[in-house]
Amino acid sequence: MISYLCEIDWPTLLAFAITVLTIVCTTIVTIKHQKRALDSQIFVSRDASERDKEKSRIEFIANSRQLWINSLRDEVASFIAETSSIWDLFQQKSGRAEVLALMNAPEYAMSELANWSTAYGSAVTRAERSRAKIQLLLNPTEPASTALMNAIDAAYRTAKSKDDPEQKNSKVISALQPILKSEWKRVKAQDGA
Repeated sequence: MISYLCEIDWPTLLAFAITVLTIVCTTIVTIKHQKRALDSQIFVSRDASERDKEKSRIEFIANSRQLWINSLRDEVASFIAETSSIWDLFQQKSGRAEVLALMNAPEYAMSELANWSTAYGSAVTRAERSRAKIQLLLNPTEPASTALMNAIDAAYRTAKSKDDPEQKNSKVISALQPILKSEWKRVKAQDGA
């Protein structure tokens, strides 16, 4: 029995050692390849995530600009409507003044004047609110914004002085259009259009 234990089957042992070495080396190589694949997937995932984050940021800014454009456009339209209402109220008052004087009904005349004053005060308040909103939407350091505010102030003064603000309101629109065009170009550039 000792002779059996002393005799080593070198070819079998060598084959066993080579098999063990092959398994160990294959496992090491497989682990390295899996690590590289995992690192590559992480890199691709991070890159895609960064691109998606940047795209979302750009879309958010573009949507915010579009909302700003719409808000400014709506507020200027409201302002123009209110300055026209102020002028219309003056026309209404001057047309009724003679009729009310001829009616010889001071109570009715006072009631009509009170109604007119309420409507006039409301129209002025709405115009001033629109003017303030427009001013808050604009950048006071930009020349186009300054030009728009100057046109708005001129239209407001004209309406309150009992004159037709139509020409001044046209200048408001003309001053607004370059701002809208510039912002629309920014939105399109950010969207990649």
